[in-house]
Amino acid sequence: MSRTNTRLDPAPESPDASDAAPGTPPPPPEYTGTHSRELTALRGENTATRLTGALGLPAAEPTSTVIAPMEAGELPNVAAIRGLRLDQLLLLTTGALVIVIVGLLAALSAKTTEAQLTATSDRFTQRLQSQARELGQTVSHTLALTSATSLRDNNYAFLTEVARSIIADNHNILRVQMFDADGQLVADSDPSAKLGESSGGRTAERRWASAFFQGQPVFEFQEPLDYGSQSGKGVVVISYSLEDLQKQLHELEENNRASVRANTLRIVGLGLGFVVLAGVLAAFQSRRITKPLGVLTHRVMQLAAGDLGARAGTAPGAGREVTTLGVVFNHMAERIKVLLEDVRAKAQLEREVSLARTVQETLLPGREAVTVGPLRLAGLVVPADACGGDWWFRAALDDRRVVIGIGDVTGHGLSTSLVATSATSGFASAMTLREPSQVHAQMLITALNVTLANVGRGEHQMSSALAVIDVYSGSIDYAAGAHPAAAIYNRNTRQMASLPARGPLLGANVASQFTSRQAQLSPGDIIVWYTDGLTEARDGANRLYGTQRLAAALQAHAHLPADALRDALLADVRAYSAGQPQRDDITVIVAEFSPAPSP
Repeated sequence: MSRTNTRLDPAPESPDASDAAPGTPPPPPEYTGTHSRELTALRGENTATRLTGALGLPAAEPTSTVIAPMEAGELPNVAAIRGLRLDQLLLLTTGALVIVIVGLLAALSAKTTEAQLTATSDRFTQRLQSQARELGQTVSHTLALTSATSLRDNNYAFLTEVARSIIADNHNILRVQMFDADGQLVADSDPSAKLGESSGGRTAERRWASAFFQGQPVFEFQEPLDYGSQSGKGVVVISYSLEDLQKQLHELEENNRASVRANTLRIVGLGLGFVVLAGVLAAFQSRRITKPLGVLTHRVMQLAAGDLGARAGTAPGAGREVTTLGVVFNHMAERIKVLLEDVRAKAQLEREVSLARTVQETLLPGREAVTVGPLRLAGLVVPADACGGDWWFRAALDDRRVVIGIGDVTGHGLSTSLVATSATSGFASAMTLREPSQVHAQMLITALNVTLANVGRGEHQMSSALAVIDVYSGSIDYAAGAHPAAAIYNRNTRQMASLPARGPLLGANVASQFTSRQAQLSPGDIIVWYTDGLTEARDGANRLYGTQRLAAALQAHAHLPADALRDALLADVRAYSAGQPQRDDITVIVAEFSPAPSP
């Protein structure tokens, strides 16, 4: 072992990073001279007791919340859902649609038929009226020609007989009148008529007009009667009855209405047939669609109840959308099953991580400060994850010497924490392999390297620093492997120094060589061991915390006892990297050497 005293060597700059949340420690006890009893108690314990007993085992703190496997909750009361089923809605909608369509078609057909029959009736009426006019005009014209001689001879009796014979031969002709050129009635088929009456202003011209005779509607046909009178022409007037014409029109209207009714009944019957047929088809098709949906709903309820094996079958004829829905449901159910298995696996992993953290916290010293003679110790590990790769250790070798160790396993996660836990146990075991007088820093770090190399099998390395301190003389034997040098600040001289030591990473090679160095502590010295998670903490501008800021924080809070100083350093790091995630584990150990002044 080399015997180089580097007590006042300047501390080298070392990058470190992280964020920590210190608690408020109890006030430090004053040195009372009972260090021999405390040191004896520490030395007399076995390895497990040293780790968890008199040095302060912290109560197990809660870690992360363990996610329990997803359980099926209370299913909704689907029986309380009111409303028509989908097949009923489809049937009612289809039936209503068919009824509306058939009703519209029936109304349109009835209107069309009625319009056609009305047009036919109008044409028939016009034809009958035209025939009646032609007949009346022909009869009046013929009568005018045959009556001219008798009127010229003033044979009024013959004309009256002719008029009455015409009425007798044709029941549609109700009245025949003849007027001379002076407008006097000279012949009339009506027995109640008085000859010689005025024509009422009739002019000798051919025309026809609608009128009434004896309460009946008639066509009056007027024909000029040229009988050679110097006064002018007479007039023949024939009143043609419209009764037969009205009867025919009435019969035609009745026939039209009967045709409309028959056509409407046929359409209604046909419509009802369509409604029944459409209802049957709608019921059949809706059943084809809703039955797979009902099965799918049942599968959904099974899945909601926790049956992860529920799957929808094929639904031929139900439509592409329903088939697609079943395929998507099966895919969703499979994904839910996978996700639940992942959740259960994650929950199991988190339980294991929580257990590993509990074990790790059990093996680590508590956060309370411990006073051993004039030396007061306080340390804390602030992991970045649920389980960290940092560790620290303190134990008594004999009545005078105390061992302090710190380490940082590369990486993060459960495997790293297990390696750190193994390193802590290996470190404690190494102390019991030899007599206390044979234990020194080089032997401890070499044994720790062998343990880590065997446990990690080259996959995990670790930086570490170890120190064996004589609490009475203040001599310190220390060694390190790729670990930041401990910082030293003296309250009396206000000078900074370090404990530099070189060595490779532990765990890389079983045959790695390590050396130790010695230094002498002075009254008022404060030694701070730390992992690189502290000095590599970054602020919002991505700047490192660094060893210079650590030295400034150490000087600013050097008046505090060890545990309070530890918390102040962690609080300064946390304030520096406020708002930034903690990227690495942070471990801080503070040793305060305050021997009683000599008498």
